[in-house]
Amino acid sequence: MANIPANATATLISQSQSITGAFAGFTVCATTAGSYAIFTGLRDANGSQLAISGSPATLRFLEGQTYPIFVTSASLAAGSANVLFYP
Repeated sequence: MANIPANATATLISQSQSITGAFAGFTVCATTAGSYAIFTGLRDANGSQLAISGSPATLRFLEGQTYPIFVTSASLAAGSANVLFYP
């Protein structure tokens, strides 16, 4: 049997959805929606805004990658890939 990591408490969000909480990182899922997670809003554990809705500084993260960034809130654009957040 394969040794596959699992996290039953992870939360998946998809296009145009938002999330708040305390997360230790996220994985951008490979989907047909897009090849990037497009964040229109992203705030780190220090409260710093990394992306602001409506700003030209929208952040994109490549699919199939896991990013160990502490996040307290996030919002995805309509054409974004799905994102799995880890507590």
